[in-house]
Amino acid sequence: MKTAIPHSWLLPCLLGGLTLATPTFAQDEDAPYAYPDEERSEQNNSARRQRLQQDEDSPYAYPDEDKPERAQERQRRFEEDTAEDFRRAAEGDEEEKGFERMARLDDPNTGVAFEVIGGAMLLSSPRGQLLGDLLPAVGGRFTWEYGRLLGSEALREALWFDVRYTYAGVREGTALIVGDTKLHYATIAPAYELTFGESSDYGAYAQVGGGFAYEMTTVEIGGKVTPMDGMKLLIQYGVGLRGRTKLSMESNVRLAWRVELMRFRRGYQDDTFVGASLGTAF
Repeated sequence: MKTAIPHSWLLPCLLGGLTLATPTFAQDEDAPYAYPDEERSEQNNSARRQRLQQDEDSPYAYPDEDKPERAQERQRRFEEDTAEDFRRAAEGDEEEKGFERMARLDDPNTGVAFEVIGGAMLLSSPRGQLLGDLLPAVGGRFTWEYGRLLGSEALREALWFDVRYTYAGVREGTALIVGDTKLHYATIAPAYELTFGESSDYGAYAQVGGGFAYEMTTVEIGGKVTPMDGMKLLIQYGVGLRGRTKLSMESNVRLAWRVELMRFRRGYQDDTFVGASLGTAF
């Protein structure tokens, strides 16, 4: 039997092929394979994080800081528009632009005051004295600033009126005959006030009004008393100084006071009152 001998050229070919073959190394099992799309995404995320870090470290530039000229121009136009609105309101054109006065809301006061009156009444004397009989007089009054209802800034505190009561009395005579006279004055008198400056709490005023005077007289002769009474219409007029002094910045309550010279014309007689009043305004 014959045995086939392998060709002698086969062994050199195998060795040459192993030598020229590219070596292949095993990949690390723990490291995942990086696809091209994932590599680009990771690069983009890294660049974005760097930009955010730079933005946080650098201060934010506001639009006004970038363009100060434009910001100044807007501020100037705003101030001009505001001044124009107030000018139109002062001239009475606020209805055309829908401008609403806020004086009623800005001023918490109601314009109401209560005062106690004290002074001297120079009562018209039948004896023909120049100034009349000097008598003490007391009373009280209620004041309301009705000018607040008119919507005019100039008349807001300039127009007001008083509801007033004043009393004066005299008793004189001899041991045989004694006369006792009591006078009660009740009046309503509007007034117009000129304040000492804009938004001032002090001013001078003139006042004219009307009312009535009730006079009650008793004549005592030898112990016998004879009463007499009567009522007359009167006219009240005069001038004075008025103030509403603030007592506290947190409260609406004020100290209301006046100094006045007032006359009461009843029939053919003129009674003159000189005095002052003190009270509270709200």
